[in-house]
Amino acid sequence: MSFQRKKLNKLNFSQYNYLFSVRTLGLRFIFWGLFLVLLWMTPHGVQGQNFFDKNYLTARAITLADFKADEKIVPPEIKYSLPGEREVSENLLDRTKRIVSIVNPKFAPVGIEAIFSAPAYTIYDGNQKYSVVSFKRGVGDILKDNSIILAKEDEVDPPLSSEPKDFIKITRVSVAEIENFETLPYQNKKIEDPTLDRGLTKVVQDGKEGKRRLLYLVRRENGVEIERKLIKNEIVVAPQDQITKIGTKIVVLSSVSGEASWTKGATAMRDYKKGTLIRVTNRANRKSVETRVGGWGPQPFTGRILDLNQDSFSKIADLGVGTIDVLVEELKE
Repeated sequence: MSFQRKKLNKLNFSQYNYLFSVRTLGLRFIFWGLFLVLLWMTPHGVQGQNFFDKNYLTARAITLADFKADEKIVPPEIKYSLPGEREVSENLLDRTKRIVSIVNPKFAPVGIEAIFSAPAYTIYDGNQKYSVVSFKRGVGDILKDNSIILAKEDEVDPPLSSEPKDFIKITRVSVAEIENFETLPYQNKKIEDPTLDRGLTKVVQDGKEGKRRLLYLVRRENGVEIERKLIKNEIVVAPQDQITKIGTKIVVLSSVSGEASWTKGATAMRDYKKGTLIRVTNRANRKSVETRVGGWGPQPFTGRILDLNQDSFSKIADLGVGTIDVLVEELKE
């Protein structure tokens, strides 16, 4: 016994490596045998491989992938590799892809790894379209996982707490107050002034425009105005009326009295030239009418000072009376 132990102690380093390689090779053959037995126990061929992948390997991969409660578990892609072809030294777990080693080819005749790819979603963000990936389950978590920031008024379909199918639609909503101003025109007011000569006007107060403030609540969706609601209407500066005095005072330049008759033609006088503004008063009833001299007449031998046109005469006397006693006044214009 002691002789054998001494003999082993004298083994060199290369002999140890040889023994270790033989032992490792033996373990590989044992694992390969177990693997073939498992395949033999399941349905044969491709169906057997699928059964093995779907059940044992997938379950093992999901455990290693360390999915959280708020994450969506997706079917992995199972890959096999021979020693030296591909080695997964450590599991890769990030937000877009998870690669886990189920069997390391260093210690088995075949290496097995599972690749989980995060689901892809199409994002319709306002007027933009792009794709994102995420293992997150809810819409809100998917957006947050991809650093997509929502404003308070933004609308999301499906709702944030639900699970999307293959797309997420974001309607960018903005609600803002818009201020507009309108000019208010002033009014022209005319006031008769009996102290001011007729025909004269006088502006006693200048007109000033006012200003109205309109405040709207405007809603836009994806940059397009959808609704405009008036929430405030106020007069900031009231308009100031323009006031103009109109003279009504009649100024008599001269006068003449006498008999008057009527004519179907223009008013005719000898005392005032054509175009003169005159006021004719019927001395009997104090009715008066204003008209302009249209021509010369009547002849002196008639004894009349005025032939008044028919329309004007009818306003102060009946046409049937023929002649009336009148006061004719020359008026200032």
